[in-house]
Amino acid sequence: MSPRRLQKHHRFMVSYSLLLLRGLRKPVFTYLTTLSFTTILVCSAGIFFFESAQNPAINNLFNALYYSVTVMTGVGLGDIAPVTIAGKVLSMAMMLLGTAIFVCFTASLASILVDLERKNPDLLD
Repeated sequence: MSPRRLQKHHRFMVSYSLLLLRGLRKPVFTYLTTLSFTTILVCSAGIFFFESAQNPAINNLFNALYYSVTVMTGVGLGDIAPVTIAGKVLSMAMMLLGTAIFVCFTASLASILVDLERKNPDLLD
């Protein structure tokens, strides 16, 4: 790659990244981030409430938080599993909520990228 072409590429990447970061300041991202953290904290408290008496793997709030994050992000390592019916039902709800929130983040990011490319066609040349 020629130095001139490389310089143009770097200029494009910096411009595109800065415009993308500006787009991430939209209220929808603040809302989704707040929703994500709130949901994780509420579900952690719920899992701790339902599981702590019967599940030795969830014996403190940190373990409940760890479990909630792994379930809601879709990682689900399997090192902690609910043993109560209420814990299993809450876990299923967490899986659905985590997927829904992730889809909303992805759709919002795609929308910002499409708007960015539509408003700045010179960046793609």
